[in-house]
Amino acid sequence: MAYENAGKLPIMDRRRFILMTVAAVSTAKIPSAMAQTQGVTDKVIQLGGVFALSGPVRLITEPYEQAARAYFDKINKAGGVKGRQIEWLIEDDAYQPAKALAGAKKLVERDGVFLLFGSVGTPTTVAISTYAERADIPFFSLNPTPETLKTTFALTPNYFSQIYFVTKHVVDKLGKKRVAYFYQNDDLGEAGRKGFEKALRESGLEPVADVGYERGTNDFSTYVLRLKDSNADAVVSMSTAGATATAIKQAKSAGYGPLWVAGAGGSSVSMPKLLGDDVNGVVFANEVESAFSDVPAVQEFRKDLLDRFPGATVDWGALVGYVHAAMMVEILNAATELTREGVIAAANSGQPLEVGLMPPVTYTEEKHIGANGVRIFEWRDGKTVPISAWHTISYD
Repeated sequence: MAYENAGKLPIMDRRRFILMTVAAVSTAKIPSAMAQTQGVTDKVIQLGGVFALSGPVRLITEPYEQAARAYFDKINKAGGVKGRQIEWLIEDDAYQPAKALAGAKKLVERDGVFLLFGSVGTPTTVAISTYAERADIPFFSLNPTPETLKTTFALTPNYFSQIYFVTKHVVDKLGKKRVAYFYQNDDLGEAGRKGFEKALRESGLEPVADVGYERGTNDFSTYVLRLKDSNADAVVSMSTAGATATAIKQAKSAGYGPLWVAGAGGSSVSMPKLLGDDVNGVVFANEVESAFSDVPAVQEFRKDLLDRFPGATVDWGALVGYVHAAMMVEILNAATELTREGVIAAANSGQPLEVGLMPPVTYTEEKHIGANGVRIFEWRDGKTVPISAWHTISYD
């Protein structure tokens, strides 16, 4: 599968994928309760995930969890990783950083998992990554942290890249000139702000409104009125999919209908579920193919997911869960030894991981965000369709 403008990374069939060994990274000694072979036996590799099993964010995390499990089950049926079955334990963080931290500690210090795999949400990921860094635990998160950490590896691009490219598209390609920023007032909102401001600055524009809300807000009517008063013709939303959809509904009730723009969360199935036909026209950036695509890799993903979970939601959340699990399996297989240092060394090798659903993923010691490309999509007739080529992400 070719990706236009996705950089010079080679496309490799994952069945031929080989990671070259590299020198093990130096790590501080850790307590014996966190021994390097913890969570690994001759039969099992035990992973631990922390994300919302309850609350509104479950609209995203349930498809993510199901698709990742579907992939792990597929691998286990084929013999597992190095002859071992993957077990995945999960703790509920209810999208709360304090609970995310407590869940990670329980998984490592009480349940004895080998490493941490699976986290959805910027504030919760930041909480877990701080602990993982201190304890020298490999942590494979979905979302990136604001800074590069030695033991944390993110799959999806930073929000700077997502929001930068999608804002550039609506300004330069769609001709929007009065653009507002609507955001969750925490790490999530701040993560996209620089990309938003840079895109406008390059086009000689300034935001017409800056409207933040607190996490957990359900009534956006006051915020919508502020956006309406700004006369913004496009609103870039750095929010959860549920919050974006609710704001769109409440804006329509107030007689306000700008172009709504989002990061990858804008592709969640919760958008059409909450909005119906009003989802059409929403524009978003994404790092993976459309879940509605007919390319072979997406067809394989849909089959694996629905064979394991009939009636499961087929959307962005599921796609990234499937990709994330595939990436984890590739790294475990590539590790020359199943120790935490061995896994970190395998991830840091710089060799591309090609799973056919996004531009090849790469990590190095300096680059711990795997995604290398972003594409712009639009909701049309209840499906997501690409409206741009792949843009190469620069992490310089």
